[in-house]
Amino acid sequence: MLILNDVLFWAGEVLSVISAYRMCLSERKQGHEAGELHISPRAFRILLALAVLTAVAVRIYRFGLVPGGFNQDGAMAAVDGKALAEYGTDRFGMRLPVHLTAWGYGQMSALLSYLMAPFIGLFGLSACTARLPLLLVSLAGLACLYGFVRDAFGKNAALIVLWFAAINPWHILQSRWALDCNLYSHFFMAGVFLLNRAFLGGKRRRYLLASMAAFGLCMYCYGVSIYTMPVFLLASCIYLLASGKVSAADVLLSAAVYLLVAWPFIAVMAINFFRWDTVETPLFTLPFFPDSVRAGDILFFSPDILSQLGENIRALLRVTVLQGKDLPWNDVQDFGTMYLFSAPFAALGLFGLWRRLRGETGAAILGIFLGTGIWCGIATNTVNVNRLNIIYYPIMILTGYGIYEVVRSIRLPQLKLGMATAYAGAFLLFVNMYFTGYAEEMEGHFRRDFGEAVSSLKGSGAEKFYITVGTGQHTALTEILTLFWCDVDAAYFQGKSVPEGGLPYRERYIYHEIYDIAVDFAEDAVYVIVAEELPLFDGDRYAFRQFGRYYVVTRKGDGGGS
Repeated sequence: MLILNDVLFWAGEVLSVISAYRMCLSERKQGHEAGELHISPRAFRILLALAVLTAVAVRIYRFGLVPGGFNQDGAMAAVDGKALAEYGTDRFGMRLPVHLTAWGYGQMSALLSYLMAPFIGLFGLSACTARLPLLLVSLAGLACLYGFVRDAFGKNAALIVLWFAAINPWHILQSRWALDCNLYSHFFMAGVFLLNRAFLGGKRRRYLLASMAAFGLCMYCYGVSIYTMPVFLLASCIYLLASGKVSAADVLLSAAVYLLVAWPFIAVMAINFFRWDTVETPLFTLPFFPDSVRAGDILFFSPDILSQLGENIRALLRVTVLQGKDLPWNDVQDFGTMYLFSAPFAALGLFGLWRRLRGETGAAILGIFLGTGIWCGIATNTVNVNRLNIIYYPIMILTGYGIYEVVRSIRLPQLKLGMATAYAGAFLLFVNMYFTGYAEEMEGHFRRDFGEAVSSLKGSGAEKFYITVGTGQHTALTEILTLFWCDVDAAYFQGKSVPEGGLPYRERYIYHEIYDIAVDFAEDAVYVIVAEELPLFDGDRYAFRQFGRYYVVTRKGDGGGS
């Protein structure tokens, strides 16, 4: 795969250089639209339908099963979503919080949990219902991507960009599991689409205000929005005012709509910055988090700003230009976020964007979008793919636009077939890896065996459950995964309700460190342990069920099996 990536990369370099030269030559001699692709209306509709079908199929195939297990942050969002659906509170009993408590020291954006709540309320808590909102929002993001590129650069460019996005590794990966921050990129893309649409003709104000609502919702997707969204809005405002696209009245009305949607989140940030008390309103709660450490993730709160700036720039280049290996759930080895050989086309797309900035609103908005992503990488300490997710829509657009410029500038049918074959081959190799070797790897990272072990506790009549923290885990992580897989009721978790004849949650669910357990055969208990703890149990008196590296231990005669 490395050799193939190298060959395709250098082929892309040559094609991009030739295309850049022809772009310049064509513009000087014939105008910007010279050499436009010719696709019949019927062929266009077929290709568009195939792109949509491909995008949907690869995202829904074995949905909920791959990746196996469940990420702890996604589980936390789902547990809070279940509590919101049933009680209108988070799992701790806070009524309609604007921001979630999460781990206590690090909070979590609330929008994903609110989006999960209707699905969980209707169909119950499961991997599918918890992941479904991200899937639907991701597909909506693709629709907004296509609409924006069509409006800004034409339908042929939009078709190629959509195809690239449909098979894009980053977009596929993030759409199939539940992480709150990944909502940010899609709502941002929706806002960009609506903002650009506002300047295409009639009904301008309707789209402008809708874009402000989308940007306002962005604030509830990810905490970095507090220092990235204002940068985008301010830069866009300056450009649109300077170019005469909006009036002062438009700006004021837009600001009012944005603040109407976003002010509760902004208020939460102010409460925690100034360390004010939690505020409960008739509609929602604005919480203060006394143990928060999130400010340490921002450049300007670092002890050595200049040194951290250098680290941030290196991290930004690593996860974008170089597509360096990131956290396992963010990319697949040898494929990167955009396919490793796509960098030359992204560079060509950036060159093409630069040439269109003057006088083209869509190009300018895309440039500001990209600039905001770069700012996010600079201002956020040592970014990874998750923290920098808003930059990937602009990169997908630039890469797809670069491919478009190649196939329209170099008029060789063999070239079009060759590029289509290269990306189709890379996509098929990626899909094969994703659903086989990578899927097996992710089962370990998302602790599938632990999930299966604790899921077996549901319906058990045992008085107590002893659940090991296990090597490499901690109590909070173990507990949140248990709450998810055992579908624990929020009121029971809070101690507000206790089943008749049963123990309170804190007495029934006991999370213990490895070896920190006293086994009493007389106790009506079930144990979830790791292999290292097996010697603590008498094999003549206990039965063992294995789930990977975990074992469920029951008294013989109480159920279970060896």
